[in-house]
Amino acid sequence: MREELKELLDQEPFEPFHIVTNSGEKYLVENPYNVAPGETCIGLFPPRTNRWITIRLNQMTALESVHEVA
Repeated sequence: MREELKELLDQEPFEPFHIVTNSGEKYLVENPYNVAPGETCIGLFPPRTNRWITIRLNQMTALESVHEVA
């Protein structure tokens, strides 16, 4: 999942996507600079919020294109 996330963050042009967790929550990534990938978790600053979220990589179940979901 870590490599797939890195590929999505590095793609040119960038295309927004959702991070889906095992609890069923979806987090929108509209800008690659709002994600800080680490070894075992990521930091995410969701759009239009004032909060920072930490998601463990083992909690991520899918990375979905915004276009696939719409």
